[in-house]
Amino acid sequence: MNVSPSFSPPIKLMKPYFLISSFTYFLSMIALFMLDYKSSFVDLHLIAWVHLYLVGFIMNAIFSAMAQLGPIVIESEHFEAGIFKYLWILLLSGLALLLFGFIYNALFLPYGGLLILLAISIYAIEFLLTLKNSKRKTAITKAMKMSNFFLLSGILTGLIMALSFNGFIEIDPHSILKIHTFGLLAGFIILLIMGISIILIPMFGSSKRISDNAFSNSFYTMSIGVIFMMLSPLLLSTIFQNISYFFVIVSIILYLYQLFSMAKSRKRVEHDIWAKNMYLAFFSFMLAFLLLILSLFLENELYTRLGLWLLFIGFFAPIIIGNFYKIVPFLVWFHIYSPLIQERAVPMLHELLPNRLAHLQYFYLLCGVIFTFIAIALSNNALFLGGVVLLSLSAFIFVIIINNILKTKI
Repeated sequence: MNVSPSFSPPIKLMKPYFLISSFTYFLSMIALFMLDYKSSFVDLHLIAWVHLYLVGFIMNAIFSAMAQLGPIVIESEHFEAGIFKYLWILLLSGLALLLFGFIYNALFLPYGGLLILLAISIYAIEFLLTLKNSKRKTAITKAMKMSNFFLLSGILTGLIMALSFNGFIEIDPHSILKIHTFGLLAGFIILLIMGISIILIPMFGSSKRISDNAFSNSFYTMSIGVIFMMLSPLLLSTIFQNISYFFVIVSIILYLYQLFSMAKSRKRVEHDIWAKNMYLAFFSFMLAFLLLILSLFLENELYTRLGLWLLFIGFFAPIIIGNFYKIVPFLVWFHIYSPLIQERAVPMLHELLPNRLAHLQYFYLLCGVIFTFIAIALSNNALFLGGVVLLSLSAFIFVIIINNILKTKI
């Protein structure tokens, strides 16, 4: 892999994304105290929480990770890295308007959606132009490109739904809901995680990387599945939905097999804080996958609720947190301390992460995931609130850790 230091944008440029991502994660955990976990999936307060979590926490995490890792993967510097100076402002402003719209006044929804669409469009166009300059063409780079198209489709349908809520467009928002949710969750977030993990797991876990052809099987089947789901509302056919579910299930099974192959090939097994977060993330992912399959066949809402809860809290959170613990210290050390090696003593890379505090954060997260999962299964309010307390403590510690790593004067 031909990597140049110029590929990575300055840490000063990306610092707001890491801070906003960690802080909105904390806010989303606090917001769970005001949320009824038994509420309908179309409850506007629940939808507001989902957008706080996805746009505030996950989207900022993806922007920060892709800004750093994307150019390294494709071996080409950014077409225009300067866009990251402003994208977080558009995202945050759009999120604020969305939340106000969902909770208080739906008239604000289109304006929030428009700002988020603007931010996403700028990000996607810049990334596609960066990909165009790259000579490296692999299944992973194709997955990055396709995930950006799914992202734009998901956000655009979200804006259309926001306009329909206010009567600006005469369309049933529920008719395109699956395009919005499936495009973003499966087509963007999960497909991108699948592609990036094929690089990060061998890099951080000392395992053998799978071949490009092996990953292409997962990539193509996932893409086909998402495309069929996006076509199903337009053709008013449930057959396309069933075909979509089939391809997505096959894709995830192939991906899990690839994960197992990489895990078996680990040269040195080290159960560090990154590995522990990955264990929790992928165990939750497999269990969520099984529950969501069962919910399809049994049409059981509880299985759907449990599967989505594990996907959001047990998978997305630890996979982002664990990789932040690797990426953020490295970026700070690389950009701040490495130029000073010849001038004075600098801290070692591992010294930038407070290891004991990170393990405490992980312990609270693990217990919080277990308690809330059992509470939802048993419909136990007291146990759920206890689990939310642990999740909130974990998120608060995560904010402290990320802030402390980044507090170096830049």
